[in-house]
Amino acid sequence: MRRILFVTDHLGGGGAPLSILALAGALAARGCAVTIVSLQDKVWHSPPAGVDIQVVSFTYRGPWQKLRRYHLHARRLDAWVGGQPGSFELVVANLHYSHQVVNRSSLADQAWLCIRTDPGAALLKPSRYRHRLSRFRRLYHGRKVLAISRGILDSLAHHDVVPAESRLIYNIIDAKAIRAAMTETVPFEDFIVYVGRLDRRQKRYDRLLKAYEASGVTQPLVVVGDGEVTAAKALAESMGIADRVSFVGKKANPYPYMYHARLLVLASDYEGFGRVIAESLVCGTPVVSTDCPSGPREILRDELADCLAPLDDGEALGRRIAELMAHPPAIMPSHYAAFSPERVSDQYLQLLPFRGELPPSEE
Repeated sequence: MRRILFVTDHLGGGGAPLSILALAGALAARGCAVTIVSLQDKVWHSPPAGVDIQVVSFTYRGPWQKLRRYHLHARRLDAWVGGQPGSFELVVANLHYSHQVVNRSSLADQAWLCIRTDPGAALLKPSRYRHRLSRFRRLYHGRKVLAISRGILDSLAHHDVVPAESRLIYNIIDAKAIRAAMTETVPFEDFIVYVGRLDRRQKRYDRLLKAYEASGVTQPLVVVGDGEVTAAKALAESMGIADRVSFVGKKANPYPYMYHARLLVLASDYEGFGRVIAESLVCGTPVVSTDCPSGPREILRDELADCLAPLDDGEALGRRIAELMAHPPAIMPSHYAAFSPERVSDQYLQLLPFRGELPPSEE
C-alpha cells in the first residue's frame, strides 16, 4: 500500500481544505494509505473513507517563540513523523504556513510544496516588497513545487523563482458529488449568484456590486458567503441597490444556489484556481469572471473565453453580465473534464516512486 502524507495549515473554512480532502479521498479510493496532518487544531470536516486525519499543532508563547515558530513547529512535526510505523512515499505541503514549517523539517527535501493562490498577489504586498520578495524566493527557489494553475507557475517565473521541479495539477472537482447535492430547492427564482468569502482585498465585493448595478439587469443578486458582510451590506445600501441584493450567509451546501441561478459572478483581483467557477459549470450554470491571475482563464477557455472581463474594467464586467443573461452559453461536460477525481489522482500517483502500473480508477 502506497503511503501518502498531506500537511496543511488547517482543515477549516475555505476552498483549500475541501480540495485537499477531495484529493485525499480519491487517492484512498485507489488503494493508497493517506494521512492528513493539520498544523492547527482546526478540523471542521469529517475525513473521507480511508483517510486518517492527525493534528500536530504548536502555539507559541512570547516574542522569542513567535520569532522561531516555524523551526519549533518543524521539530514537533519531526517528532510525529519519527513516531510513525513507516516512511511516506509522497509528501505534499499545502498553504503558506505549512510550506514554512515543512521546509525546516526532515521532510524538506522530499516534500512537494503545493501553491494554491497566486503568490505574487497574495504574499508580495507593496509595503516591504523587497524584504518579502527575498523571503518568497528562499521559500520556493530550488524546491519541488506543485501549482493548481498555470498562472501560479508564471508568477513564480516572473519573480525569478526557479523550482528544482514543478508540476501543474488542477484541483479536483467531484462532479458526481455536486450533482447529488445541487437539486435542493432555494427560496429564490430567476436570480444571479455570488458564492464565496466577502473580502474587499481579494474577492472585491465592491467591484461585484458596482458591476451588478452597471449591468442593468432586473434579476436580484443573491450573495452566498461570510466575511465582511456588514460592510458589503452598507455599500449596497449606499448605492441604492440593497432591495435587490440578498445576503444569505455561508451555506454548508451552496450548490443548489449555483444550480438554480441564471448566472454566477466572480469579481476577484486574484485567485489560485477559481474553484467556484468549475463547480458552477458542473451545475450547468454559466459564469462571468474577471480575467484575474490566476485560474479563471484556464477554466473559461475556448468558447467560454467570452465569459471573462478585463480585470480593471468594472463596466466591462457589468456588460458581460448583461450579455450572458441575454445569451447564455451551453455548458458541456468537456468544460470541466480536466478536473475529475480520476484524472487528478492519476497525476498525483505519477509523483510516487515507480513500482509498476498505477492503481486502477473507476473512470
